[in-house]
Amino acid sequence: MKNLLASSFFLLLILGSTTTYAQTKAAPRKAVEPKPRMVSNGATMKDGVTMKEGKVLVTQQGLTNTLTQEMTLTNGTKISPAGSVTMANGSSATLQEGDMLSLSGRLTTAAMKAEQDSLLMASKEQGKSKSKKKK
Repeated sequence: MKNLLASSFFLLLILGSTTTYAQTKAAPRKAVEPKPRMVSNGATMKDGVTMKEGKVLVTQQGLTNTLTQEMTLTNGTKISPAGSVTMANGSSATLQEGDMLSLSGRLTTAAMKAEQDSLLMASKEQGKSKSKKKK
């Protein structure tokens, strides 16, 4: 009798441990739209403040947004949504189309960029003509 009781106990224990549990599916994830980015010519713009199509755009960590309220940079330079810039030393300027102000407060105008590009092109052309003379 003891043997029968012990056997039935072990049989119940074995059968109880082999029960299967139903698996529940996890809830499907909700689709999340990526944050909007303004892209210029297929590449993300440099960090800084620029005037484009009459709007002051601020790019920080690759995300570009329109400036809606006055912004103060780390060096004390202030930029208004209208494009007026008051430098840390008190001088003021107005952003023109294509002008760029870095987040450290360095202003680069469109004319400066054009001059740098033309100097770069001239140095490339000189390099080509020098290499032809060597042959």
